[in-house]
Amino acid sequence: MTNGDLNRPNPDALLKTQQRDSAGGLKIFLGAAPGVGKTYQMLQAAHELKRQGVDVVVGVAETHGRAETLALCEGLEQLPAKEIEYAGKQFREFDLDAALTRKPDVLLLDELAHRNIPGSRHPRRYQDIEELLDQGITVWTAINIQHLESLSDVVASITGVRMRETVPDSILERARDIVLVDLTPSELLERLKQGKVYVPEQARAAMEGYFSPSNLSALREMAVQAIAERLDSDVRETMQSRGIEGPWHIRSKMLVAVDGSGQGETLVRAGRRLAERRKAPWTVVTVDNGRAGPAERQRLERVFELATRLGAEVKTLRGYDVAEEILAFAKDQNVTTLVLGRSHNRWWHFRKSTSRHLLKKADAFEVTFIPVPRKQRRQIIETAPRGGKLTDYVWAVASVGVATLLSKVLVQLLPLGNLSLIFLTAVLWVAARTGIRPALFTALLSFLTYNFFFTEPRLTFNMTETDEVLTVVFFLIIAVIGGNLAGRLRGQIHMLRVSNDQTDAQLAFTRRLASAPDITSVQNEAVEAMYDQFRMPLIIAQNSPDNGDLEVITRGGPAQTLNEAAYSAIDWALRNARPSGAFSDTLNSLPWRFEPIEADNQVYGVLGLRVDDMSAEYYRGLAVGIYVHQLGLAWFRTQLAANLSASRVAEETERLRSALLSSISHDLRTPLSSMIGSASTLKSMFNKLSDEDRESLFDSVLGEGERLDRYIRNLLDMTKLGHGTLKIERDWIAFTDILASALRRTRNLMSKVRVERNVEQDLPLLFVHPALIEQALVNVLENAAKFAPDGSTLTIQAHREANELIIAISDEGPGIPEDQREQVFDMFFTGGEGDRGPHGSGLGLAICHGMVAAHGGRIRALAGPNGSGATIEMVLPLIESPEQESNRESSE
Repeated sequence: MTNGDLNRPNPDALLKTQQRDSAGGLKIFLGAAPGVGKTYQMLQAAHELKRQGVDVVVGVAETHGRAETLALCEGLEQLPAKEIEYAGKQFREFDLDAALTRKPDVLLLDELAHRNIPGSRHPRRYQDIEELLDQGITVWTAINIQHLESLSDVVASITGVRMRETVPDSILERARDIVLVDLTPSELLERLKQGKVYVPEQARAAMEGYFSPSNLSALREMAVQAIAERLDSDVRETMQSRGIEGPWHIRSKMLVAVDGSGQGETLVRAGRRLAERRKAPWTVVTVDNGRAGPAERQRLERVFELATRLGAEVKTLRGYDVAEEILAFAKDQNVTTLVLGRSHNRWWHFRKSTSRHLLKKADAFEVTFIPVPRKQRRQIIETAPRGGKLTDYVWAVASVGVATLLSKVLVQLLPLGNLSLIFLTAVLWVAARTGIRPALFTALLSFLTYNFFFTEPRLTFNMTETDEVLTVVFFLIIAVIGGNLAGRLRGQIHMLRVSNDQTDAQLAFTRRLASAPDITSVQNEAVEAMYDQFRMPLIIAQNSPDNGDLEVITRGGPAQTLNEAAYSAIDWALRNARPSGAFSDTLNSLPWRFEPIEADNQVYGVLGLRVDDMSAEYYRGLAVGIYVHQLGLAWFRTQLAANLSASRVAEETERLRSALLSSISHDLRTPLSSMIGSASTLKSMFNKLSDEDRESLFDSVLGEGERLDRYIRNLLDMTKLGHGTLKIERDWIAFTDILASALRRTRNLMSKVRVERNVEQDLPLLFVHPALIEQALVNVLENAAKFAPDGSTLTIQAHREANELIIAISDEGPGIPEDQREQVFDMFFTGGEGDRGPHGSGLGLAICHGMVAAHGGRIRALAGPNGSGATIEMVLPLIESPEQESNRESSE
């Protein structure tokens, strides 16, 4: 590798740096607690920027009534707030559109964690800021450390207060600059006492609770740590984007390298002590090169459990060269200190030990070796796994024997040098089938056999010919190198195959969950997929939504009985959001492992797996945590979709209820008033009225009563459609029968017009709900007759097109304006002209739309046949009746 390759910029780091600088810049003033002066310092910096000629505008500055902060707002342009009405009250919110229109160079937008009033474009202020940044506007904002999403649980455990308004950590990652605004706890408490943060009553309560000295010290340390992590990340990205190799010693970070030799626990404890003294984060890693045996893996599992309890992050790297993998990981993570155990070279090793290799290569790191007691070192040597299984060496001897027999046959036909290729093939075959050490054994055995049987003098290990000596020596060198490379390649292929299998299984699992439409489907798909993958019984349990008791909601594999201890472990996992059962610190004697299913800081349930006699190392290799995480995300997605759907249904129901009440109060009042007036006149003046007047009043009462009856039927039908209780009980019926019944029901309205029917002969039967389709026709006919001039023609047409029945009802009225033809099917739409006019409740065509759509059909409004009037076209699907199908089959 050339120096140019070493100094080549990292493309990912370079792209991230360019993306951060391409849009508007974000500057965050970060504080440990309220009252440290974030807004004050932000406004001071804004005045300095304005003096430099920069266009600075204040979008929001939360002064909390502090006089000195209010004074700093003077002299800076401020955007007017936007008035938003919510729950009958007026609220003032940041005007995002005004800011985008004004587009200043720098916009001050305080309170990053603020939750916007419902009705704003975005629910959260940080989303407003993201839109501003995308439009190239630089934004300055402020936030306290307790509002970071990743620290929410930590803050709650320290202060006893759970923050409702949090922002994702990604917003800090997007910031170009972060300014730490700091005050010591004593200074902040003094400001509280002076009333510079809260009013006196609030200040006293705050000092007794949240603002205790211990809480403030902890929050302050968290803020400093967040800045340190950001600085470390910025330095790493900048250096990588410039192609400068790490590590960069900005912040101490330790890496403890362990293996399964038995000294891992000693290294972890020593690493914990060093990390504690240096206040440095630390990681425990091991490199899986495919050589570890069962005993080593069990020891590694114990080491990882100890490291986790002591607060370390654990990682398993995969690769052939242990030293190179550790160094690559250390450089990528900007590690400053390597903690290692001392390993020793022995005469049978053909290369340097890992510790010597690291010491030679790790010139940019601080390397600390932890001594291992002599007694423990002897125990490590005695318990170290041997190089390969006995069967591997049997294969080695057998392959050399076959090569020897084949060479005996060909010795008279081939030169001596070519026979060595046969033995070399045996070495490569053993290396590809077994591993490196059996391959090296095969190379040595082949060397001796080749020398003994085929070099002069034969049947001895002596060699008299110089060329034969060179042939045998070069054969040994090539065999050792080839066997070593072949064995290494086999190990890498094996690890790659295992990794690919895990990736494919996880991808298939994710796809199955993504296609699940609801929570029940997600649960069933999850247990089925995981049982197919792991072949172990599974359950999903949660607290019952009815009474809060634990219940198993789905199972995978053979049914298993849970005892009281298992239910206790499930309950503990639900309450603490941590695994319980096998391989954990809680009820680890159980044959079950219980993993909490969580997402968005909420535990939805527990996944239980019956592990029985499975080893902890094997369980870790299954990567169950990834499956549980994906299950939690799918559960969250479906629950969120269900909640949104329920909210939409509730909103639509409420809107329908309000509209129905409005219709009752307005549209039903007119016929009632008319009926009451006519009846009152008949009662009080019956003898004084002529026969014609009495008949006219009776007709008015009857007509308005029928009109009222139609309205009530429409309201009931619309209510059923809105609540989804309208049942489609289909039956086979002729369209002509439905049309004849609809015309009978509307004969009074049709008396003033001439009805012309043009129905195609031999129409197939409809498979519909007869009453619903009849009601739809009645509503369309009533609507047409209502607006048709006296003596005009109302045309009814019906014909078949492919597998659909087209029904068109046309009148010669004023027609429907083109811009209202889609709106006429909306509830309570009563346009002021055309067919909708000032008449009716506006429910008739809306009901038709619902009834036709429930049958899989469609309805639309068109212009009249000759450019005048209106046409309502209904399209219903045609399905072959059993009788038609049997006739077709018999004719075939």
